[in-house]
Amino acid sequence: MSTEVRQRINRQLDEAELAGSCLVPSAEKDRKALLDRGLELIQPIIGLFARRAVWRSLTPPQRTLSLMRGIAQSHPSWNFCGTSAAVAHGLPVTWSLLTHVEVATHSSGRSVPGIRMRRLSERHATVQNGLRLTTLWRTVFDCLVELDLPDALAIADAALRRTGMSPGWLVEHLKRSYRGHRGLRRALETAALADGRSESGGESIARATMHELGFATPQIQVWFEDPLEPGKWFRVDFAWLTNDGQLILAEMDGRAKSMLPEFTSGRDTARVLQDERLRESHLTAFRPAIIRFNYDDVLDREKFERRLESYGVPRCEDQLQQLPEYVSISCAIALFGWEVSEITLSAA
Repeated sequence: MSTEVRQRINRQLDEAELAGSCLVPSAEKDRKALLDRGLELIQPIIGLFARRAVWRSLTPPQRTLSLMRGIAQSHPSWNFCGTSAAVAHGLPVTWSLLTHVEVATHSSGRSVPGIRMRRLSERHATVQNGLRLTTLWRTVFDCLVELDLPDALAIADAALRRTGMSPGWLVEHLKRSYRGHRGLRRALETAALADGRSESGGESIARATMHELGFATPQIQVWFEDPLEPGKWFRVDFAWLTNDGQLILAEMDGRAKSMLPEFTSGRDTARVLQDERLRESHLTAFRPAIIRFNYDDVLDREKFERRLESYGVPRCEDQLQQLPEYVSISCAIALFGWEVSEITLSAA
């Protein structure tokens, strides 16, 4: 390969990477030159090229978007759908599901390795960052129909969180817009469980798994006033309050809470972890059972079930009483029948 050709190919690869896309060679001589680069490059889908080292550094959602942008260059009229459209809409998709790029077709399009053609009646499309996608709510509907409950609920929760719509609105919208469509009942069952207050896909998957295991529905994102520093508040991921006054709290550990800016408020990781320990020590004033788990724990369903059972999480909704969204010190005194001195001494 001549120096001129190598420089041209490197320039094209640089431009594709800058655009977040795989490289689609425009000329046959460039395609042959790319093939000559051997192990340095990878073809995740035939005709799409990327530097192997760069490809390995990408997360599955980033890879999906890179493939979609490459495909769109050759097929600008194609509409992406399903999990691919969900990624492009900014919805959380479980990485193990991102094995293919999904494309909507109105005829009998043929799937090829890496691209799955899905026959959809939906003809409306939206454009996001240059990509033609099924609309947000059509994408949500398709995912609720096709995916298992935990993965589907993560998408439904995120869509509600992003748009500010309510679960009731989503249920009615699906009934109205997709009457007679295959899988509507399944989609409605998931929509009825959706809650836009869920902060992450992992929390949604945990809540769906609790539901599938038969546990009572937790209240999510409940705020507690700090008994040692009145006026300061803590928020917990999941909470149950039993009829006999037992408070059970559950926290999902994850890298996002200690690494991402939207969760850390500018603090470094060590400070975030220190604040977490302090918060938990203050929460013990309310004498709760505190469960901690991570995403891997949720995936091990037997282990997750044993952990929830061991902490006394109820399986019947009628065993629970409602917690307010904000539990002040005075509210805790009323709920649990404590004296102020009991709370402050317990927290000291």
